[in-house]
Amino acid sequence: MRSLLAASGDCIKVLDFDGNLIFMTEGGQRIMEVTDFGAIMGCPWPDFWQDQGNIDAKAAVKAAQDGGTGHFQGFATTMAGTPKWWDVTVTAIPGPDGKPHQLLSVSRDITASRAVDVALHASEKQLRLALDAAGTGTWDFDPRTGVLQWDRRCYELFGLAFDKPISFDVFLQGLHPDDRDITEKACLDAMKLDGPQAYDIEYRTIGLDDGIERWCSAKGRAEFENGEVSRFIGTIRDVGKLKRAETQQQLLTRELEHRMKNTMAMVGAIASQTFRTAATKEDARTIFDARLAALNQAHDILTQSNWTSASMPTVIDGALTPHRTGEGRIRVSGPEVELTAKQAMSLSLALHELATNAAKYGALSVPDGTIDIDWACHTGSDGPALGFAWRESGGPVVAPPTRRGFGSRLIEGTLSADFGSSVKIEFLPEGLTCRFETRLTDLASVPDER
Repeated sequence: MRSLLAASGDCIKVLDFDGNLIFMTEGGQRIMEVTDFGAIMGCPWPDFWQDQGNIDAKAAVKAAQDGGTGHFQGFATTMAGTPKWWDVTVTAIPGPDGKPHQLLSVSRDITASRAVDVALHASEKQLRLALDAAGTGTWDFDPRTGVLQWDRRCYELFGLAFDKPISFDVFLQGLHPDDRDITEKACLDAMKLDGPQAYDIEYRTIGLDDGIERWCSAKGRAEFENGEVSRFIGTIRDVGKLKRAETQQQLLTRELEHRMKNTMAMVGAIASQTFRTAATKEDARTIFDARLAALNQAHDILTQSNWTSASMPTVIDGALTPHRTGEGRIRVSGPEVELTAKQAMSLSLALHELATNAAKYGALSVPDGTIDIDWACHTGSDGPALGFAWRESGGPVVAPPTRRGFGSRLIEGTLSADFGSSVKIEFLPEGLTCRFETRLTDLASVPDER
């Protein structure tokens, strides 16, 4: 028996009834790195424990004194100062009268397993923090018992209160009707031994309590024992933002294709007409470059608003900036109105043509000529409308042209097509005028007060 105790991997001690140390096996002394047992014999055994361990040791002694069993896990250093964690049991040793006479304490070194548990706990905590940061939930389904476990994030993605009972049927009920059959099939296929076993799917949920639709991505894998599925586990995350971004990207791509086609068609028409009607190649190149610059100016303005709309005053200011040669010669007035992308490009080109003509032959060709540009909301024949007017004055006497040039056709064609109205250009003796009217409903937005 003595050799058996000496070989034991446990530290076995005998305490007197008051909890003082009176005996320790050779194996225990070796584990506790005791070189002189006489130096510690008679010492209160709980004093070998630190902090909470000391409290637990005293409680274990009291339990054994009362005829029960004391048990705890605590931290204590060996006599050489080596830190260790111990699993401790304290029981009573009965005397001749059957009552507790002495106490038996058995301490097992659990330092290694404790380190593994601590590392595992830290790893699980780190994983949970990472999953929480990524907005990812976890689920665990036992097909044999039908028990389904969700973490809090899973409940959130199914719009369900955290304390509600769940099952595989509840999971299916929370899916969008259009996604339910394909998702159920993917789950069942993954749980077949001869199936894919891996599970990777996107589906929509309809909140069971809140009714909110959410896009989710779920991944999982089945585990098997003896040819039977024993566990189906995985993750789920909200991909609603990604889905919305994909939809937006598709819309932007289609819109970009549409814009490019329109722009190329417009550039092609401008190039064709410019080089066909210009007197020389040099003139054609100069005119074409100026028209492209006007188109580019409109593009720059639209880019600032993601090509959704453009302010009418901003478009007018951008188109006329190269032609402002004197303070007050170009007067602009009108309410804040938002134009569509096509309207902004058309108006910019039309204003460029009008201003270029004014600089060559009209009000801007003389020092005292002026241009008034104004627009206002009013009630037209088809309901609320916006009227626009360009009026030149103070320039040379105007005579109607002998032929209708490309500039006039460009102004009338683009404005008519994109503003949905007829354009009226008049070559009055006192100055050229250009007017058009468009319905307010054809604009991107209009002022609240009209």
